[in-house]
Amino acid sequence: MSDLLNTNGQENEFDAGAVDTIDQGSVEGGGPSYPVIQWAYGNMRDRKHGGVDGFGGFFVKAEKVDGATMEAAGWTKTSRTFENGQEEEGYWKREAAISIVAERKRWEINPGDGQRQVFPWSGFDKAKEANGGKSPSSRTHYLVLVKGLEQAGPFVLTMKGAAGAAFESYRNANSVISRFANTVIAAANAASDAAAKKAGKPSGKRWAYRAFWVPVGANRNEKGEPEYTTVGKAPNTTNVVLPIALGLPDKAVNVDLKRFYVGNDLLATVNALYDDAADWRNAWTADGGAAATGETNGAAEAAAAVSAARDAEDAVLAATGL
Repeated sequence: MSDLLNTNGQENEFDAGAVDTIDQGSVEGGGPSYPVIQWAYGNMRDRKHGGVDGFGGFFVKAEKVDGATMEAAGWTKTSRTFENGQEEEGYWKREAAISIVAERKRWEINPGDGQRQVFPWSGFDKAKEANGGKSPSSRTHYLVLVKGLEQAGPFVLTMKGAAGAAFESYRNANSVISRFANTVIAAANAASDAAAKKAGKPSGKRWAYRAFWVPVGANRNEKGEPEYTTVGKAPNTTNVVLPIALGLPDKAVNVDLKRFYVGNDLLATVNALYDDAADWRNAWTADGGAAATGETNGAAEAAAAVSAARDAEDAVLAATGL
């Protein structure tokens, strides 16, 4: 058998200090690996051209997925252009419905030497100290199923910065997760409480996000034109397209739960995925995964009902596949 490591007598002396050249955010061992869905911000410069560069939305690298499967699910083959002029081929969709199975969070810093360093969610103070007293950046990974791509298995939706805050911020009632929790999850919890009481059973059990589709997409106005948000601090500002919840009524009492429920069969699938993803959830934490469980509580009680504009909701929900 040939020597696969034949060095022809030119062995390389191991340099233990060379670990300083390794981007710590790129190190393997972060749990199981899944195809990554990125958020593309879009930009005003390409507004007239539309697509991923103009409208923003979800983007998956072509090398990570089966093209025929993506196109059959309504994803568009395209290329994404970066500020440095480089292009990356992939698949784009302006909006999608996702089931959020689990999540994990961490802090990241980029010191002067350009090597990214990462810290567990419980390590904010250490990250800030290592960053010279400046607050670190947060990054969240969501393990998701995408409607129309259920058989392709789970993806990881990665969010950070302004997009991350627009997607999940409990200080922002208009963030995607806040709106979803305050309507769909609140309605489901209320319905289950009522059913339990009617059956003479204890109430108070709560639904996890994974049991329902979250309709989300790139911000747009009533005409479907992209809405840009100015982010950053002057003079370093830019105009980007952020994610928003689509087709959700204003009140939980107006939610049509059968429109959002993943169904009993898929619920069993996402429950199993959650259990199987323990290593993935805990890979970023040093505290046993307390910050990455993916479990959620419901939101506030629904107020008295007023009818919502069902036609408008139906149109945007249909665009996500619901």
